[in-house]
Amino acid sequence: MTVDTALTGRALLAAAAAEVASWPAVSDSRARQVRWVAGEYGRALEHADHPLGDGATRGELFRRVPVDAYLVLARRGELRVRAARDPKKPSPHSEQTRVEVLGLLATACEALAELPPQPDPPSKAPVAPRPRALLRDSLHELADRADALPGQVRMLAIGAVVSDTAARSGELCAVTLEDLAPTLEEVRLLRRPQGRAEDQAYRELAALSGLARAALRRWLTERQALMARVGGTATALWVSLHANHHDGQAVPPGTPLMPRGLSRAWTRAVAETNDQMAGEPSWAPLPTRMEQLRRGVRPTATEAPREVDAEKAVDLLAAVTATAVALAAARADGGEGSTAELRARVAARQAVRDAWAEGIEHHVLLGVLGDAGLRETADLAAAGWEPVLLAALDRAVGWGRPRRAERTGNGRHVPDHR
Repeated sequence: MTVDTALTGRALLAAAAAEVASWPAVSDSRARQVRWVAGEYGRALEHADHPLGDGATRGELFRRVPVDAYLVLARRGELRVRAARDPKKPSPHSEQTRVEVLGLLATACEALAELPPQPDPPSKAPVAPRPRALLRDSLHELADRADALPGQVRMLAIGAVVSDTAARSGELCAVTLEDLAPTLEEVRLLRRPQGRAEDQAYRELAALSGLARAALRRWLTERQALMARVGGTATALWVSLHANHHDGQAVPPGTPLMPRGLSRAWTRAVAETNDQMAGEPSWAPLPTRMEQLRRGVRPTATEAPREVDAEKAVDLLAAVTATAVALAAARADGGEGSTAELRARVAARQAVRDAWAEGIEHHVLLGVLGDAGLRETADLAAAGWEPVLLAALDRAVGWGRPRRAERTGNGRHVPDHR
């Protein structure tokens, strides 16, 4: 433990907050919440209505009576640094955050925490079917416009994916090229239920609609042009379009978006699009907050493994090899389009999909397909790979078609999952 137990009051809370913020599993947003709660509780110790003072020890700070006194003062808005717009309006979400963070601070201090039960956040009404249909119609209309700007193309892809998967901004930002199925028919998400512990996160494969697949193709094309222009090699699906600044440092375009940046990018693009499309007969304005897209969505999804099963991976890669060899043979000597070739396509696509769903990396699958004789873009497309995804992978990891690795002398690398 790095927190000095000799500290008391505000100093102890500040040290505990710094310790929690340093934990690898704590996100930037959670770290901000931790510092906020520690600051609030520190100010509560100076309040006349709180039973403790700045000399409170770790054994006293997290007992139920002083904790309740702090929460009451916070609920009344008496610990704010800045005036609230509506100080009398209760915030169940803030209360829940305070209780969660107090538990983390107590853990950092190795203190027993006597905390009240976490309040249930109020449920939000889902978007009604009719408005949701209008939202999708608007996304379809935007997808049909050839003159859409890069920000609108990215917005379209984000909106379509959220409408299918109900993904939060943090979950979206965690998506990489590896998380896209070769056919773009599914996306792998790391779900982090709100208010749950880090170890309760789980992976899920969510189905994508035809609209989402079309939108992703357009975005990957736009993304590829951007990354080639700036020399970027990011593997994140969602990247910035323009240079920016963060903590005084210049951030170039093509940098992976963070949750706050993604939300701002969405809001900005939606506002511009709604202004541009205002007055169009079939246009229904898109919501400026992504949360409104999520509500009411029931994604078609299945649970995915957190790690690759080594024994299962061997069998899956053997199936990919066998089906790829059969497809390569069926395509040889002008056999494209034959009944045998079409059957081989279906078998190869299913084998590739099953291996990807298990978590086997794209470059491993591409290496296996290459060894079986499927090296060109057309051959890989027959096995289910979207050419735009192949191009993005090639730029991100320097791989793409296996022959690229042969030119650089790297050979095919298959991770040892044992």
